[in-house]
Amino acid sequence: MARCEAPDEPKDPMSAGLAAELCYVDAVRPRPADVLAGIRRYWPSVELVDGTGRGGGLMVGFPELSTDTGIRLLVSVGRSVPQPGDAGGRRDLTQTWEWPDAAATMAAVRHTVTVTEVFGTSFAPANRVRAFISAVRGLAEGPVPAGIWWPAGGVATPPAALAVRPLAGLVNVRLYNVAGSPGLLLMDTLGMAPLGLPDLECVFSGLPEEHMAGYLTAVAEDLVAGHTIRGGSLMQGLLPDQRWRVTTGSASVAPDRQVLSIATT
Repeated sequence: MARCEAPDEPKDPMSAGLAAELCYVDAVRPRPADVLAGIRRYWPSVELVDGTGRGGGLMVGFPELSTDTGIRLLVSVGRSVPQPGDAGGRRDLTQTWEWPDAAATMAAVRHTVTVTEVFGTSFAPANRVRAFISAVRGLAEGPVPAGIWWPAGGVATPPAALAVRPLAGLVNVRLYNVAGSPGLLLMDTLGMAPLGLPDLECVFSGLPEEHMAGYLTAVAEDLVAGHTIRGGSLMQGLLPDQRWRVTTGSASVAPDRQVLSIATT
């Protein structure tokens, strides 16, 4: 796991919402019929809403996810957009620690296709994630992208991560050294706010970093699934007999957002 000092003014991904950039070395042209067929492997009832959308993209709808007022969850798939030669350098990969080849792979990217959620805030986080990831997985099946950039999580993932991580790259786990306190680490999640949920934060020492990353990921998945964790409550730690207290507050590391802070001592 890569470590770095917490930055003073990191880039703010909070306005990105649920979005993903599928990154390609060569130009691609998503065909509506192919995209629809790909998504239907994961969400059989998905419908093509607009095959000639703004900018040459397309839009799909999820009929089961519709409000009483007729608002339906939609996902927009953009056209292939050329990227500058330093496309990989424009993305901060310092917190992409699970993918060793990320820098080299993303540096070769020359085209991207953006997938964005429309009207998502009307629906439960779990449904939004499932629909959105279905769209990304369907698009990624052909041609397969070199990598996927997740703006809200500030992380790049290989396409294979879509099949093994329920949240894919929508939520990232970051790790920082605490300045002036040798051995003390701060770990947090980034990407929960666009889902209307608090991120997680934990300051610790002497605990396995990989285990803590898995722990925060599992807690984030529980929150997305609809579980509630209240400030002032106790929750199980890494071990069955551990009880860690949770408080609410603002994030210690930018961007500014609400977090559940987990005390390990």
